[in-house]
Amino acid sequence: MTVLNWIDQQAALDDLIAVISESPAITLDTEFVRVSTFHPKPGLIQVGLNSKAFLIDPLIGLDLQHFGDLLSGPVTSILHAAQEDYEVLFRLTGQLLGQVFDTQVAYALLNDKIAPSLSTLASELLGKEISKQETRSDWTRRPLSDAQCQYAKDDVLVLEPLYEILLEKLEKAGRLDWMHEEMQSTRDRNASTLVDGDLETQIYKFGNAWRLSPTGMSRLVHLVKWREKAARRLDRPRKHVLSDQSVFSLATSGDVGRHHRLVSQHGLSDKQADRYGEQLKSVIEDAMSAETIEPPPPPLSKYLKNVFKGRQTQIEGIAKGLGIAPEMLVKKRQLVASLNGREWKPSGWRKVVLEDVFHACS
Repeated sequence: MTVLNWIDQQAALDDLIAVISESPAITLDTEFVRVSTFHPKPGLIQVGLNSKAFLIDPLIGLDLQHFGDLLSGPVTSILHAAQEDYEVLFRLTGQLLGQVFDTQVAYALLNDKIAPSLSTLASELLGKEISKQETRSDWTRRPLSDAQCQYAKDDVLVLEPLYEILLEKLEKAGRLDWMHEEMQSTRDRNASTLVDGDLETQIYKFGNAWRLSPTGMSRLVHLVKWREKAARRLDRPRKHVLSDQSVFSLATSGDVGRHHRLVSQHGLSDKQADRYGEQLKSVIEDAMSAETIEPPPPPLSKYLKNVFKGRQTQIEGIAKGLGIAPEMLVKKRQLVASLNGREWKPSGWRKVVLEDVFHACS
């Protein structure tokens, strides 16, 4: 099968890079597989430019360094729901996307609905139906089917008119600065998390961490950091390295013990106990010799829950007036953190929009 604009030769990729370098913006997408690995396995890179789609094969050893350099520069990359694309492209090129316009984020800044799929967006704004049947295809197989290639092309070709529509709407609404701020915030976060992992999120999901002692909290943080590094190094899902239940059990007791205790008390498999037992002892020992860490605050009191509901109602009213979803303004965990002693407050454009709520309650 011959695929038009299929890029599997270095010369063809270099020619495409030269064309992109003279363009202010391109549309971009990736296809990948992630079933039993920590990192996504790339299968395809799609580029849209001047209503043409180019499919780059990342599996045959092309040198993608210059491509990464280009994407990290001034060219605007237009994507939809870009988070996993950031990760795929970072793994392939070693570079972080520079100027990004995420159509999903742009839509959320203009509507009271969050996170529509690309097909929903195309249908709503363009009246165009695009197939999603190949979403879960194996993109690492070769050759790709005609249906896969058409699906891959459609995704980037539809992004160009969506970008033009959403950009105009943002400008008319006076929210283009909001969009720039959102994209910069995402880039800043990825600059850290794609290298070291999203430790804050991984620690936050332990909802019972407030029950830990400061020493136990130190053990939890050290265990989460160890698991993150191990999962990345071994390219295995976090839960395959160590489950959340095992992490919390070890953090609570601090008693690693021998193989039998790791299995019977902390829920490790025999294989995990054999493989990680000594490492876990070292992690716990390091945590015990480090400074203690204060656990997160306990759940809100009855009084603070009422205050929470009051702020939530105010935020919902502001969101309705702006025509955007309340969770686009403030996430629940942020609102809780504004009341439980962490003194969270909105920043940037959200600080301006929510000034009355948080100034009055400070």
